[in-house]
Amino acid sequence: MKSTKYKDPQPNVAPAKLNLWLFIVASSMLFAAVVSAFIVHRPDAQGRQAWTAFDLPIYFLYSTFIVIISSVTAYYAYKMAKQDELGANKYFLLGTLFLGVLFCLSQYMGWQQMVNLDLTFVNARPEDISASYVWVITLLHFVHILGGIGLIFATWIQAIRLNVHKKSMLLMSITHTYWHFVGLLWILLYLFLYFAQ
Repeated sequence: MKSTKYKDPQPNVAPAKLNLWLFIVASSMLFAAVVSAFIVHRPDAQGRQAWTAFDLPIYFLYSTFIVIISSVTAYYAYKMAKQDELGANKYFLLGTLFLGVLFCLSQYMGWQQMVNLDLTFVNARPEDISASYVWVITLLHFVHILGGIGLIFATWIQAIRLNVHKKSMLLMSITHTYWHFVGLLWILLYLFLYFAQ
């Protein structure tokens, strides 16, 4: 009588991907909470609350263009890995990494522009928190971008070691999905802040 060995069933979704999607859901809820608080604190029809309306720094618009371009390079990095075009994959990853750093620089310039306009995290009037919301939203997103840059860098290192190819796509897939998430998130946040002002 032959003995059969029991094999654990393989999960349909890799645990790392599941964790990524749980993180994306949690992050989306966090930003939804901050945006909801922003809406609640906006002045009423009579304008009784202290609220300074101001134009968003032009560098935040530049950030939007940068993140759109970086989503394109991230897509091609993923596509090249699936097609085993390993050289092109490394170049597109490096391009995405460069654009991610450029996005961070653009954000910093935007914050500098706000400081020059006296739109600091804590204004002269403590009850006026309009600029504070812009700081909170952009800084929270900046932290998420830094996480994405770390992922891209780690993926690029693995690509140099020839560990990213069509038979080993997990890290590339996670990086690709996360970068598109933070890119889309920034576009939505920018549009919200632009029209909410």
